[in-house]
Amino acid sequence: MSERILVVGTGLIGGSIGLGLRKNTDAVVRGFDAETENARAALSVGALDEIADDLVRGAEGADVVIVATPIGEVLPAIERVRAGAAPGTVVTDVGSTKTGIVAEAERLLGADRSFVGGHPMAGTEGEGIKSARPDLFDNALWILTPTERTGSDAYRRVNALVASLGARTLALDPAEHDRLVALVSHLPYAIATALMALAGDEGDPRVFRAAAGSFRDVTRTAGTNPRVWRDIFATNREAVVRELEQFALSLDQLRSAVELGRWDDLDEIIDRARTARKRFPAKGERTPAEPVTLEVAIPDRAGVLAEITTAIGQGGINIEDLWMDHTSAGGVLRLVVDGRARAEHAAALLTDKGFRTAILEDG
Repeated sequence: MSERILVVGTGLIGGSIGLGLRKNTDAVVRGFDAETENARAALSVGALDEIADDLVRGAEGADVVIVATPIGEVLPAIERVRAGAAPGTVVTDVGSTKTGIVAEAERLLGADRSFVGGHPMAGTEGEGIKSARPDLFDNALWILTPTERTGSDAYRRVNALVASLGARTLALDPAEHDRLVALVSHLPYAIATALMALAGDEGDPRVFRAAAGSFRDVTRTAGTNPRVWRDIFATNREAVVRELEQFALSLDQLRSAVELGRWDDLDEIIDRARTARKRFPAKGERTPAEPVTLEVAIPDRAGVLAEITTAIGQGGINIEDLWMDHTSAGGVLRLVVDGRARAEHAAALLTDKGFRTAILEDG
């Protein structure tokens, strides 16, 4: 029987999810949007099989619910989903801040329905269903944020859904996620916005005529979707402020080196940046090229899945798939990663945490 998926919010991300699912799977995709015309547009471009006119009724019969609304609307949507979703339903989201959302979503859904926090690191300058496309998530990183309450079956179902969209998953603790995205996503937006505002305040039209490609690249996201970014900064305030302060210190070091003519210091800063830039993975990197399976003996205790997935995620390793065989004493978890070297690294990380781990030679 085909999986029944409800997508809540049919803009760029929700619409792209619908297009990808309908292209790559046999899932039946139902969509709900508070703005009915958005859902109708998503249906017309093939992102949906059907429209739900009411969110509570739309959640009835759904196996998986994906909340793809702006951050400020995620929890109200989940509260309404709870009223219609049957026990066993798995709920996930795509919000770019996680700590508060994950904690409250788990409370709202209770013990009978599972929540797996998610955040696809993908997007475009365009907005709305008109910019949606089925390949938006190809090779993109999609962060999942399991907790001690996350069951292995719920995690695996969301992980498989993400993989069907062409994305690579990385498991992180919700707070660790918020710290990292404050640096690599929220701070760049803040910098782009401040820089563009500074250029605009210059009042000289020649500024923009003289702007080269590097200026356009740096300011590409400036000013986009202020409603979305206000919610992001509000829900990740502490981490964003901390990264802004660190950036201000770094910028002041650069200013001081130039102002005082400390050219050796300037060279050192530039060299550090150049070295760090080389650590970016190759564009278009696909996984898994060489799937390797690890077998992990796990005790019967709350939070063990979150311990394992976040330990591997913090080691920079993507979990391509997982499944669990239960026993009276706990169970055996099998994880698939890409490549022997990553498998050995993951095994070492888990062994350090006291888990008995083996690499299956037959993959």
